[in-house]
Amino acid sequence: MEKDKVKNLPLEQLLAELSTSRDGLSTSEASNREQRYGQNILKNEAKKSTVSLLVKQFRSSLIYLLIAASALSFALKDWNDGIVIAVILLINTGLGFYQEFRSEKAVEKLQKLVGKETLVLRDSKQLLVPEKCLVPGDVVILREGDIVPADVRLFSVDNLTANESQLTGESIPVAKNTAGITALVYAGSTVAQGEAKGIVYATASNTQLGKIAHLSSSTKRETQFEKSLSAFSNFLVRVTFLTLAIVFVLKLLIVHDTSHIGDLLLFIIALSIAVVPEAMPVIVTVTLSRGALNLAKRHVIAKTLTAVEDLGNISVLCSDKTGTLTENKQSVKQLVADDPELFQHLAIASLESKDEKRKRLQGSFDKAFLDYVPKDIQNEALRYTRLEELPFDPAARRRRVVYTDGHKTYLVEVGSAETLLDLTKDHHQTKHMDTIQKNGALGLRHLGIAYKEVTYTTPEEFNILEHEDGLHFVGFVALEDPLRPSAKRTVRLARELGVDIKILSGDSREVTQYTATEVGLMEGDQVVLTGDDIDKLSDSQLTEAAEKNSAFARLNPEQKYRIIKLLKAHGDVVGYQGDGINDAPSLKLADVAIAVNNATDVAQDSADILLLRSDIGVIINGIRYGRAIFANINKYIRYTMIGNFGNFFALSTLYLLSSNLPLLTAQLLLTNLLGDIPLVAIATDNVNADELQQPSEYNMHSLIFTSTLLGTYTALFEILFFVLVKNQAVSVVQTSLYLYLTVIGFVVILSVRNKEHFWKAPRFSKALAWAFSVIAIITVAVVYFKPTQRVFSFVPLHTGTLVLTLTMTGLYLVFLDIIKVWFYRATKKLET
Repeated sequence: MEKDKVKNLPLEQLLAELSTSRDGLSTSEASNREQRYGQNILKNEAKKSTVSLLVKQFRSSLIYLLIAASALSFALKDWNDGIVIAVILLINTGLGFYQEFRSEKAVEKLQKLVGKETLVLRDSKQLLVPEKCLVPGDVVILREGDIVPADVRLFSVDNLTANESQLTGESIPVAKNTAGITALVYAGSTVAQGEAKGIVYATASNTQLGKIAHLSSSTKRETQFEKSLSAFSNFLVRVTFLTLAIVFVLKLLIVHDTSHIGDLLLFIIALSIAVVPEAMPVIVTVTLSRGALNLAKRHVIAKTLTAVEDLGNISVLCSDKTGTLTENKQSVKQLVADDPELFQHLAIASLESKDEKRKRLQGSFDKAFLDYVPKDIQNEALRYTRLEELPFDPAARRRRVVYTDGHKTYLVEVGSAETLLDLTKDHHQTKHMDTIQKNGALGLRHLGIAYKEVTYTTPEEFNILEHEDGLHFVGFVALEDPLRPSAKRTVRLARELGVDIKILSGDSREVTQYTATEVGLMEGDQVVLTGDDIDKLSDSQLTEAAEKNSAFARLNPEQKYRIIKLLKAHGDVVGYQGDGINDAPSLKLADVAIAVNNATDVAQDSADILLLRSDIGVIINGIRYGRAIFANINKYIRYTMIGNFGNFFALSTLYLLSSNLPLLTAQLLLTNLLGDIPLVAIATDNVNADELQQPSEYNMHSLIFTSTLLGTYTALFEILFFVLVKNQAVSVVQTSLYLYLTVIGFVVILSVRNKEHFWKAPRFSKALAWAFSVIAIITVAVVYFKPTQRVFSFVPLHTGTLVLTLTMTGLYLVFLDIIKVWFYRATKKLET
């Protein structure tokens, strides 16, 4: 239905048109409507089809080159090469399709883990259903922190405002009621405060968001790594084709013979295929998707594959201490009140109300009260009726509840004991503050309660914020939240990884300092600054303080945002963990946004990473694994570029100086294929601990220089090998060179897996060891297997040539390793 029609229809008429009621649909009817209307998924969120993935494999310059090479072979009536190239084409596209298909399935698995649920009325009961299963006619319940899942007409509203900036660009929340245009809320909007019930009248592409598809939050973000990789690939392709064009022209000038121009051109095409790292996109995708699935096993869900890379880049991790460094299991250790029974009654009366969706989010304070207050008092409090409430306000450091016992009405405020003592001007303030400060030094938190009797009429006429004068301070409890046993080890591991943990807490200075000291974050002359302290600092002063100190207390969301902004401006890659609606700005600002999987919808939607377990150790282990993934991608790039550059330089030189082709086209393509296949397993390889100590950096200029240096060395060895065998029969020379080029390709990975000598590298992973072993056997077998001998024009090699191949391979490895170690050590000295 169109919004203009919906806003003007009387509610009962709208219910009739949608064949629903205020109690919602039945489960069976909702299922029927899902079949009729389809799922509540925007088109650009739909998964890629198998056919589209297959077609995608044919959309690359490499495939175009292979097709051109195959067509040219058939045109020259070189049926053997034409068929071989066509088969290699099919193998390449088949491998690419298979790996991307698996990666797509991996992403689907991850999406199932992070799918949002919506609270609806079905069969007159509150149920949580996947957002994608909403249908027109469903009655949804919306509360603060929710993201509106579809276009909804509201019929019951309690102080609800919605942020509709995703559609309008206006960030100021809009007040909603049950009349006219203000009765409508749209998919993608955020509930800033209050709650409401409403009827879904449009889903999926029929929503206002669906009609403006480009505003969808699923727009792909290109990371710095992807940009650098793309720039490098484009640069390489341009340089390669320019160089090959020059080489081809020089060859024609040297031979003064155009009769074999087809064969020469075919070889040039094959050489271009061999030098371009065509498997790079597939390797990167496979490595990231496999990494994302393994992170999920470690309780870390990456919402996108690029988030895997981002996680490993974190240099500063900002987080509240509660539930991350502590267990978030509050228990009451002391009650200080003139009337303890009144305090307990008010504590139970003011528990946060939880619907089905938020029962799993029950606060640790509420659980502590339920464990502490006797059952008889809890049962007495059941007769209290809640009339209105304002959720916890981080700036005010308290929440407000209005309830009645059937005779009188009370306003109860629960929050920071210090704040409530100051608000009520209690005559025991000095004594209580002294107790709070002493307890805080022992790591105890404090929660106070204040109240007063009020005259209450209706929510529209009663403004809680105008009735906070004259409150009576009832008392406070001291609460203990034990440190996680693993907290100290986690902080130590973070330091080893070069990750600076910073506590951005709403707790008191004393409690925050106790936690930071106990886990080993506070050292030297560090101090704990409060929100009031940092408000007095200039940006430059706060930047210096934020870099120096590890713990901040009594912060509101705006102050957290400011710290993160300044850390980013200083050059840090900042990760931030937050779970509430007020954390959304900081989550969106951070380089890596992290939330637990039971956070508010807003926090989850803003997050790049979702945690299945609220523990900072989970994040640190995720960072460590993210760096290992990135290290393996860089390992592949180093490997393929050194080998490819070496082959390119050597074969281009031999192509110009030799009267015969150094390798036949099919042999060259086979070498390239055999070198790429085992690298799909590079994602599984083990990584040296020193590569995890700092975020990996992708430096295009450094990579080009390294590839050129070690590639030139590789080329010299390949040319030397050719010189040693060139006086034998052409078929023997070509077979020998094929075998040597393929084998030293395997040797390169042995050396470049680490920056020290190869024997100091960690063991190969089982998958990578098996992959190289199998391909090594195939590499040799095709030379001696009769059918492949005929197809690729190979000849069996005698023992002397095989010994020479192994000897030259061994020498190549030794000298490559020496040059590599010298280069990295020299580079490190220059950097320091």
